[in-house]
Amino acid sequence: MNSIDIAKIAGVSRSTVSRVINNYDNVPDETRKKIQQIIKENNYVPHASARMLAGVKNRIIGLFIIEMKKDPNGKQVTSSSYFTPFTGSVIENASRMGYNVLVSIVSKQKDYKKVKEIFYNKTVSGGIFIGEKNGESEIKEIINSGCRVALLDQAVKSDEEVYNKCIIVNADNYYGAYKATNYLIGLGHSSIAHIVGISENLSGIERFNAYKNALTDAGIAVKSNLIVKGDFTINGGYNATKKLLQKEIPTAIFCGNDMMAIGAIQAIEEANLNVPEDISIVGFDDIEVARYINPALTTVRMKLLEMAAIATNTLITSIESNSNFSANYTLPIDLIERNSCKALK
Repeated sequence: MNSIDIAKIAGVSRSTVSRVINNYDNVPDETRKKIQQIIKENNYVPHASARMLAGVKNRIIGLFIIEMKKDPNGKQVTSSSYFTPFTGSVIENASRMGYNVLVSIVSKQKDYKKVKEIFYNKTVSGGIFIGEKNGESEIKEIINSGCRVALLDQAVKSDEEVYNKCIIVNADNYYGAYKATNYLIGLGHSSIAHIVGISENLSGIERFNAYKNALTDAGIAVKSNLIVKGDFTINGGYNATKKLLQKEIPTAIFCGNDMMAIGAIQAIEEANLNVPEDISIVGFDDIEVARYINPALTTVRMKLLEMAAIATNTLITSIESNSNFSANYTLPIDLIERNSCKALK
């Protein structure tokens, strides 16, 4: 069943059916009711792309989760404890505004081709990206084509015009990481290691830079032996910590996120060391499980659900108002003290 079939049954032209579907006024009431009744009886659902071509807003936004990490077996890794609540908040806020959400995972660079098709075919009226590389060229191409985009974890680059054509929402990664490192320094630690997140993500870059600067400002040397690369996953934190402990045993570790902190605790326990008695641990994000592990994790809380709400509401407002709206938000953070850190005498 399509609009041509509806037109034949009603004895009208296809354009008349299209005008009824798209709520145009220039259709007699009797004809309108007849067509609406036929549509109802035949369970006809207008094709979204046809409605878009007719000028009707597509009340769908895309949520594109960039996850290009794989576990040792080559299987895709999804950091559900981070992305799941964010996704839920996007869906909830979009639904409240009368929009649906198309969720898509980008696991390979070539997947951006499909993302572009989703935008260019007007399957969505706008999209939110999370987990992308800082300055991702594929996303800049989408923005420059005129599509409405909201970005999480993206540096605001004043010298690139493209970032004046989108919405950017960040947590204060730098201040949060500086505060976390400084907290350990305040507890008397000077041998503080750092497990770096993904070095191509803004959050990984800023947290690493803040760690180094906090040490330098306190007069503590930054030692390469105490810096190990992770990948924001539990397994990445576990492997990085095992590698770290083979080189040097610090008194504290600042992990680039909570997932890596959980992996770090496991590696420390397997080395017959204890948290926090032997090594203090601080994470970042304050995922839900952070308060339930043993010991409960001291971490930096970022307002992930609020970030999702801002990105969603601002994007949909831009769509509804048909404005070339751009905005930059940086949300404050909090240090949450629990039981994974110990003061040195």
